[in-house]
Formats: sequence, structure tokens, C-alpha cells
Amino acid sequence: PAKSVSFPAKLESKQSEDYREIRNRRMNELPIHFFTIVLNGNPFIQYHIDVFRSLPFRWHWHIVEGVAELKHDTGWSVENGGKIPEALHRDGLSVDGTSEYLDKLAEMYPDNITIYRKPAGRFWDGKREMVNAPLPSIQEEAILFQLDNDELWTKEQIETVHRLFSQHPEKSAAWFWCWFFVGPELVVSSRNCYAANPNYEWHRAWRFTPGSKWTTHEPPTLVDLSGQDIGRKNPFTHFETEEAGLLFQHFSYVTEEQLRFKEQYYGYTDALSKWKSLQTDHHFPILLRDYFSWVKDSTVVEPASRFHITPIATKGDGGWTWCGRRGEEQQERQPAKPASKIVEVNVSQVTPKIVIDGVYFTEEHRGIARVWRSLLEQWGASDFRDHVVLLDRNNTAPIIPGIRRRAIPAYNPQDLQNDRAMLDQVCREEQADVFCSTYYTTPEATPSLLLVHDMIPEVFGWDMNSHTDWQDKHRAIRQANQFVCVSENTKRDLFRFFPNLREGSATVIPNAYDQQLFRPASSEAILKFHMKYQIEKPYFLLVGPRLDYKNAQLLFDALSLFPAQHGYGVICTGRDRGAVEYGKLNTGSEIYSLQLSDEELAVAYTGAVALIFPSCYEGFGLPLIEAMACRCPVVAYPSGAVNEVGQDAVLYASDAAKMCSALCEVQKPEVRKQLIQAGIARANDFSWERSAKQWREVVETFASGQQSMKERQTQHLLAGLL
Repeated sequence: PAKSVSFPAKLESKQSEDYREIRNRRMNELPIHFFTIVLNGNPFIQYHIDVFRSLPFRWHWHIVEGVAELKHDTGWSVENGGKIPEALHRDGLSVDGTSEYLDKLAEMYPDNITIYRKPAGRFWDGKREMVNAPLPSIQEEAILFQLDNDELWTKEQIETVHRLFSQHPEKSAAWFWCWFFVGPELVVSSRNCYAANPNYEWHRAWRFTPGSKWTTHEPPTLVDLSGQDIGRKNPFTHFETEEAGLLFQHFSYVTEEQLRFKEQYYGYTDALSKWKSLQTDHHFPILLRDYFSWVKDSTVVEPASRFHITPIATKGDGGWTWCGRRGEEQQERQPAKPASKIVEVNVSQVTPKIVIDGVYFTEEHRGIARVWRSLLEQWGASDFRDHVVLLDRNNTAPIIPGIRRRAIPAYNPQDLQNDRAMLDQVCREEQADVFCSTYYTTPEATPSLLLVHDMIPEVFGWDMNSHTDWQDKHRAIRQANQFVCVSENTKRDLFRFFPNLREGSATVIPNAYDQQLFRPASSEAILKFHMKYQIEKPYFLLVGPRLDYKNAQLLFDALSLFPAQHGYGVICTGRDRGAVEYGKLNTGSEIYSLQLSDEELAVAYTGAVALIFPSCYEGFGLPLIEAMACRCPVVAYPSGAVNEVGQDAVLYASDAAKMCSALCEVQKPEVRKQLIQAGIARANDFSWERSAKQWREVVETFASGQQSMKERQTQHLLAGLL
């Protein structure tokens, strides 16, 4: 047996000090080379130097000044009407004092600053030539850090970036989120949209080796001598850098000079006037596309103060001032955590493997399938993708970039035991820590995490033996070790009907909606929708109407009391003919029974007088937030999770008379405006990105707990043998 040797305390202390000194020296040996391309960079160009000169490691700032011709990466600007007017430059250089400021900097810091310029009157051959200009002079391994003129980082944030790269030499690059300012105090608050597209924003730091070069600047693509994309090799993810507090501030649309430049150089029509209108609008949240015509998605703008953000750059009567140069202000979404701890937990830890049975993808066009597809798409775009295996039942699972699929047989409820044994075998082969089903399949022994959507049959007292799926559900609940519920209401009902479940075994993670799909449709799209389905009247919308607990008759009974019933139609989506026939018999309204794609459903939401959601019970109620995101007012029955999801963004009606009154109320301009604004704000509270992150945390915590339990069991077993 090996001997246990104890060092003298002084010697041990001395070795620890030596180790820390060597480690710190090695960390500080890795320099940062910042690079900035600039034309007319005032006032923001003046922020950076005070941050750089206080850094505790070697740094160099490469500044490339001048006009880039509209070609290569920015050639698209020409089609927009982009041009380079003479007023933007003087012999190819800045006209706002930037050139003079840079000359002074180079004189003050000759060892740390290099300026690159073309001969007088010459333009750069596009931005790609500009970003490549400094690379031949960087003859050492370094962190190459893109620092756009209007991107402001604190000293502490840059030190954290340096520490991350120093502690993790296997990492090739880093992705970041930012607070994207579209006014002095306005920020983009949504993600997976304009200015926050994780596929190419924001790549800002790379591990550079001599000989590497840029193949594109937009998006920035740095390749090594072998031609490999360094940024995609093994980067720090958005998730990791955000956890380390690395959300920088990007002041892209803050001054009139910036807007004039973008209007001319990029051909953004009426950019300045639209931006001025945006600054005076106070009905938040605001869709950016309502002001910037080049924004096509549902990017949301809100005041920075709502997120407790203190802008680093502020303008007063005496000009621009900077706060946060030395990190006095925190810019994270949550209170800052020690960077070393964050790195240890989120970068170095072993992430568990989860196997997901895609059994429910055999049911097409169902809400549950949409939930799982959205979660998997989020994981596929993150570093978690390497720890997820999707079981493909008989070639029915969707192809999701980044997610590995494994083919298995179709589910046969008549051969349950063999199916459970097969799932367990697959989990062993995949070395799975956690099993999760998209519906209610179960392995024999692998620890299971179960997603519970609702307790509808239990609440209504239906015969659980009459439906195979319900039997599978109860079997899965009894076997599961941990639960995720889509709402607090579902969690309460789960514990009400299964009181023996372990306290603390369920976590609430709400569903969300597809922000790219469910957004306000254009007037042209609404007109085409009306023409396609020959809809001639204003209409109320019923999604999935049925005469059971979905309570569709409540709307039709209300319409029979409605004084203007003949002037309105009702669109019913779904396959329940009973609800449609009930509506035709009991109202004089035009009833449209339509089978709509998700794209058409978004248009139907936008064009509706209101979504009527009379369901007596919902586990979550996904149509509520889909409608809100499309600027569609909602009238609902107050039950289940509806109150929890809708809150004050919904009109509630519990009987036909109240529903009739609500149908009138929802058409009043002030009420309608208030509901739409409250609805957009409420919809913004639901994000698949946030839900996927919460899911990951639950999976990691659950797997860690299972591992600890196995270790304790092993220790008890060994103790018994001894």
C-alpha cells in the first residue's frame, strides 16, 4: 500500500507560493493584441486607452484608419444605395478629429499602439484588407481581440477574457452577447434576432498564431495555416462567457453622426429620421422593425434601466463621460459572481449525457412536438449538443443541426417490456446519465427525468384504464426520479394526485414560443390570407376548439347574445367538427373551419379581432403567448395555468354574459392598445433560450445527485464487505 506523506507546513506553503507565482507568470505571458478599424470614431474612440493602460499584462492596440470601399463583405450596401460621399472623409481619413487623436496616442504610447493607413486619397480594398493589415506584424501567440470603435468593455471584463484563455489553452476563440444600444438609453432586449443572432454574433476573441489570416470580416472568420476556422474549432460559448459576466456594451446607434454615416454608407433609407422617432416613443416594448426598415424580425427594444444597466457612455452638457472604465459599474443580467468559480463550474466540469426518446415526433403538428423541437434546436446551437443523443423512432425524428440521432424501432405499446429493455440497453451503450422521453416511454433502470405537461385526465376524473397513453403516463410518473413541469399549476396538480412524490423533485420551466415564426404579420400577408380563405368579415379566432374541457361552446353561447353577431366570423383551427356544427347551429356568425400551418396561424393571430381561449383547464396554454407575440388581444376563461401565463395581459370571462361583454370590450381602442402592449411584454418573458438553459441546469444537478448517490451506495457496500 502507498504511504501517505505529509509536507511540513512551511514547505507546503512555500511550494504553493512558487506554484502560484509560476502560474501567474505564465498567464501574464499571453498578450492581447486588440485591433480596431475606424473612420470618424469620435467620441467612443477616446474611451479605450484608459482601460488598456491599466491592464496587468502585455497588450498592443492596432488601429486601422480610413475608408473601406463597398466591396467583398460589404458589397451588399451598393444594392441598397450605399455610397461614399466626399463629406465622410478627407483624403481617405477621418474628418471629425479622430486622425489627430490617434496621432497623439501613437506619440504617447509608441510601444503599444500602431496605426495603419493608406497613402493620402487611397481607399482600402474593403474591410477585409483593413482587418488583415495588422496580422503580419503580430509574430507571437496571442489573444486577438476585435474591438470595434463603439464597443465598450470594462477593465475587469478584459482581464476575465485574458484569464479564461490563459486557464484554458484548449479554447480557440470566444463568443459573446452584448447590450446593443439603439439610443443613448435604449437597448435590444430580445435574443436570436437582429444584433443578437448567435450564429454569427458576437465573435470577438481568438487564439492567434502567426500566419493566420482573415477570410471574411462580416462575419469575422480567422483561419490558421491549414485553413481551419479558428473561431469554430473549440470556442467559449455564449453561455460560458455570459456566466463570467462578459456582456459588453455596443453603442451602435447612439449619435446622429452614426446614423448619418449608416444612412449614406450602407444605404439605410431614412435612418436618421426613423431613429429620432424611436427616441421619442415611450410605449415600450417596441419592435425595432417599426423604425428600422432593414430589420425584418421581431427584435424588441426597451429602456436600459429596466435591466438595471448603467450605460458606460453618457452625454451631458459638458460632452461625453465614461463610467465603468475600471469596472465600477456591473453590466451583467444578474449579480456578478467570482469569475474563477464560474469558469470552474461551467467550463471545466464534466457535463452529463442525456438520451432523449423522440417517440412523440411520430405525432405531427402537435404542440408537444414543437416544445421538444425548440429545446433541441437551442441545445444544438450550444456546447451542450455534444452531450445529447436523440433516439429516432422509425425515421420520424427531425434533423436538428448539432444534435446526433440514433435510429431505434417504432414504439409498440403491445410489447412494452421489450421496448423498456431496448431503451435501457441503448442508454448503457451511450453511457447515459439521464433518460428523458418526449412523451411517456420508460427504460427499465436508467435514471429518468420526466416532463409533465398537464394533469387533464386526472383533474376531470376520466377513466385512466381507457387510454394507453394515460397508463404510460402514470407508469412514467411512478418511475421518474425528477420532474420538470411547464407551470406552477401543473406542479401543484402533479403533487395533488401523486402525494408520495419526493419534496423538491419537481422544477417549473415554462414553455416558450418560436420568436422567428410567431410575430406580427404584414398587411400584405393578412390580405392574402383573407383572399385565400375567402374571409370577408372581422373574425374571432379559436385554436383547437372542442366541446369537452376546451369549452368552445362558451364563445358560441356568447355570440348568440352578441348584438352584432352577423358582422363577425369565427375561425376554428383543428379537426373537431362537433364544435364547428355547434357554432353554426347556435349563432348567426360565419364559421370557418381551417387547417393552418404554423406560418398561417401567425397571420391568423395578427389579423384576428382577438384570440378566444375558453379552455376550462390548461397545463400551460401555448396559444396565449403565440397570440400575444403577434399583437393579438386575448380573451380567456380564468382557469388552470391560464391566469399564471396570461396575468394582466388577458381579458377574463367565466360565463356567456361576461364573454359577450368582453367581445365588445376588446374592440375599444384604448383597451385593445393596452392589451397588445401588455401582451408583447408578457410574451417577452418566455424564451426558449432561457428555458433550454434552465433545462440544462436541471439535467446537470440531477445527474450530479445521481452520481453522489451511487458513490454513497458503493461506500456502504464496501463498508459492509469490510
